[in-house]
Amino acid sequence: MTRQNTLLLTLTLIVSVWLTVPALEMGGNGDPANGSGETPSEGDLAELEPTLAIVGGWLIDGTGHVPYDDAVVLIAGDKIKAVGRRGRIAIPPGVDIIDAQGKTILPGIIDAHNHLEGLGLGEDDREFTNAPEKLKTVILRNARLDLLSGVTTIREMGSSEMVLALREQIEAVGPRLFAAGPQLVRREPEAPLFPNLLEFDGPRDARRKVRDLIAKGVDFIKVRLTARRPLPTLREMRAIIEEAHDAGLKVAAHTDVPYEEAVRLAIEAGVDTLEHSAVLRVGDDLLLREMVRKNIILVPTLFQLQAQQIDPLLRSDDQLIEPPLADRLPPEWLQGLKQRAAIWRRVISEWRTLRGYDPQEALRDAYHSAVRARSLGVKLAIGPDTGSDLVPHGRIYRDLEFYAQAGLPPMEVIQMYTRNGAEALGKEKVLGTIEPGKFADVILIDGDPLFDMRAFRNVVMVIKGGKVVKPTPREAQQ
Repeated sequence: MTRQNTLLLTLTLIVSVWLTVPALEMGGNGDPANGSGETPSEGDLAELEPTLAIVGGWLIDGTGHVPYDDAVVLIAGDKIKAVGRRGRIAIPPGVDIIDAQGKTILPGIIDAHNHLEGLGLGEDDREFTNAPEKLKTVILRNARLDLLSGVTTIREMGSSEMVLALREQIEAVGPRLFAAGPQLVRREPEAPLFPNLLEFDGPRDARRKVRDLIAKGVDFIKVRLTARRPLPTLREMRAIIEEAHDAGLKVAAHTDVPYEEAVRLAIEAGVDTLEHSAVLRVGDDLLLREMVRKNIILVPTLFQLQAQQIDPLLRSDDQLIEPPLADRLPPEWLQGLKQRAAIWRRVISEWRTLRGYDPQEALRDAYHSAVRARSLGVKLAIGPDTGSDLVPHGRIYRDLEFYAQAGLPPMEVIQMYTRNGAEALGKEKVLGTIEPGKFADVILIDGDPLFDMRAFRNVVMVIKGGKVVKPTPREAQQ
């Protein structure tokens, strides 16, 4: 299919915005409002001196506007100054030029659910993280793998305080970091306490723990609602949310068993995002409509089902991790993933025999529920729970492929990973789309993802904050 045909397909989906394209092409003069409803002032943009120009290429800007070819993205410092077609954007002399002819230009990917301390080996992660220096090495290597795969922003969903302490080093080698730090859990004397958890007991203590996390530099708060701990009371949840919101921070809630009780508590209390698919298991349209009313974003992490329960059955050990990631992982990590897959094969076989469990049917049901939520107006931001069991870092392309293969329009999948991810962070004013005034986080890929989402495997350039990421000689060979 030619790019012209792809454009025609895209036009049928979003023709209502066609008339906005001329304004978009004007760059700093007369651009449409960004995702926050605010447009950077002409004065602010005029003060920025252009330093870099991406010229040529097929532009998908993340806003939902019609893509177009022969695009120009003009960058000044760490910000985008102007966007439009060649001939309508003046490129000042002396500006560094990146030739994007034959490439697709996209916003940098935002991974909305990521754990930098995980390798994808489940409890076997501990073999590689059981000492501070080993854990530091894992965190920084994971961040680098993510950046090379096109992820320019991470929403780190719960870790020890080491991630906070390493913020500058993480951002030097990897994506922008927005971190929750330790996850808040209700106190349970008999439950194990890990470095990535922080206990509270009562509304007053909950507020105090939120303030402690803020003082340590977290970017948002995460509460863990699970059967392994007593569920917080509504007063405790509201205390956490009020304290966070007063400081300008969002609150994310991990919800699992007991599904319905945890989900209802989180929604009634007024969290900003729900993590994982518990709300989809409940299957209550009234709850989904309440999420829409309160603008609660869902991060369903459905790819976990594919990675843990289906891929090990369909793929041999040699096929388990594909290029480009297979060429970037240390041999011992790759071997660990193969061993972990063998465990999952045994588990799924037992479930099939003892319970008549069908992983394909479970995945279809979960996906259909996600489509139902989307049809009712629930916003989806996407992240595969990177770092969790059999979901290693540097493999974000598989999650993008998963949602497109399941039937979601490719343009919408891209927006889930860009614009919606920025909104989940509360950073839609500065991240998530290629628009004047926003951070210059841009990737170039070979191929057209509107035709084949596997193009995301072919990231040829990453630009973060206006700076081209330069692979090391070893990385360049991979």
